[in-house]
Amino acid sequence: MPRKAAGRVAVELPWLCPNTDSLIALADAPATVPGLSATDPALSIFLFRFAQFAPEPTPFDLAAGAVFAATLPDTAAAYLATASLGILPTNSPAQTRVRQVTGRAAQIAEKLAKITRVAPVNAVVAAARLAPLGWYAVSAIDQSDASDLLKNPDFAARPTEVQSELWGLDHASITRRLATRWRLPLWLSTTIGCLTLPMRVAAHLASHRDIFAIVQLAVLEAEAQGPTLGLTHGADRAEVLDYLHLDEQSMRDVVASLPEPIVHVEVSNQPNDPYRIPLLRNLLKMAAESRRRNGPALIARLEEHVDQLHGVAAELGDQVGDRLWEAKLVALAELAAGAGHEINNPLAVISTNAQRLLRTESDPERSDSLRCVMRQTQRIAGILRELMQFARPPKPETRVFAVSELFEGARAAVEPLLIERNVRLDVEKINSDVEIDGDPTQLRQALTAVARNAIEAVSSGGWVKLCCSAPEQGDVVTIAVEDSGPGLTPEIAAHAFDPFYSGRSAGRGCGLGLSTAWQILRQNGGELRHDSPSGGPTRFVMTIKRACGHEILTLRSA
Repeated sequence: MPRKAAGRVAVELPWLCPNTDSLIALADAPATVPGLSATDPALSIFLFRFAQFAPEPTPFDLAAGAVFAATLPDTAAAYLATASLGILPTNSPAQTRVRQVTGRAAQIAEKLAKITRVAPVNAVVAAARLAPLGWYAVSAIDQSDASDLLKNPDFAARPTEVQSELWGLDHASITRRLATRWRLPLWLSTTIGCLTLPMRVAAHLASHRDIFAIVQLAVLEAEAQGPTLGLTHGADRAEVLDYLHLDEQSMRDVVASLPEPIVHVEVSNQPNDPYRIPLLRNLLKMAAESRRRNGPALIARLEEHVDQLHGVAAELGDQVGDRLWEAKLVALAELAAGAGHEINNPLAVISTNAQRLLRTESDPERSDSLRCVMRQTQRIAGILRELMQFARPPKPETRVFAVSELFEGARAAVEPLLIERNVRLDVEKINSDVEIDGDPTQLRQALTAVARNAIEAVSSGGWVKLCCSAPEQGDVVTIAVEDSGPGLTPEIAAHAFDPFYSGRSAGRGCGLGLSTAWQILRQNGGELRHDSPSGGPTRFVMTIKRACGHEILTLRSA
């Protein structure tokens, strides 16, 4: 092959061809395929390209039943029919060195993953074995080009430059191009494609920093112990050790704890060339056809069962979550009621004695101190009144009244705060015949509390909106309070109705307004929830029982 051609041809490889045993297993014994991929890098890459992997949060494992899919033998048969390159040599000096480095790197990576517990073991081991992807590709093109490079006296000192001179592209460049063209998983491609970079740079490029750090350190150590492939030339050992919170002594302990690696060496003189086994392609095609013929009915039934289980699990999860949340607030209400009663009695004693002392105190400084005590007791008493209203609100005195009446009452209550904070309140026009059934005083207090919460979240010049939805066939009326404030983070939204929970990072207050509103709605047969759409305004939604037609007529005739 002409000088500087190997690297250019390598990046155009359609695939790396798994060895004959691996291809037979794809067709005849798919359950053994994951185990074979540990010793056949071409099979491992084939699986990363064409097998289905599990979804987040564990995208490093094959999906259940993935090796039994008809697409795997079908794809292998198609490549055998159309491609003519990609076979890894078994006895070349380059591949012998590759096996030495990757075998040791995989051992070290596995140990580091177990010690640090920051990355999945199977992911770092797979990435360590596939780190020399560029070497695999060049060896598959022309094993002499790969082996001759190792004889160059300048290679150890200048691996990147020597590779570029002899191959036209260095190993890392070949790896990155193939990983992109073969659409390898992002965590894998950004790990093996950045091993020559120091951690401070690679941290911005690798999609999974912990996997990258472990693999880079493992390959770095493996190359330091024996012959190098230039895979980590340019890496900063101290940086990656610091990132993983390790030191030199801990690395020496890791290496000392490992057994000597066993490097598989092919002793057969017969070429392992699947292209020269005509029945192999037929075997793969027959296996694919058999799985397509026999698999759909079973798969369809299994998928239906899985869908049903997911639906039931989601429904149960929502129910359990709602019940736990409601039970938490009920428990908080009981605690608040008991605490409020216990605090109120000593507070009354403090307030009474402070007033008595003030009447006879002639010293101005002491008088000021006593007035301060009285002001603070009054403040605590106000908080206790709010707390008791949340814990044990009075029984609702329900009647039928118009939603417009509710809106007018809430608007009047928050008018001073609107002026003070320079906030605009938009009230959606609603038909006067939309009526609800509940305690007007309590529901007005609840809506006022939610509106006040919104106003306090909005900066000067912002807006708050009250709107109502009342479908003709529905039995509830939905009232939404929206605002232009910064919104609630998911963490704060989970505690939005907890008494005294402070969400000031989202611009919200830390009182009892939302908690009391939630309790009032619950007492009146409705509910209050935070329901902000993605990318939309902050929104709290109240649902209230709608007055039915016959109830309205009965009440009016009475």
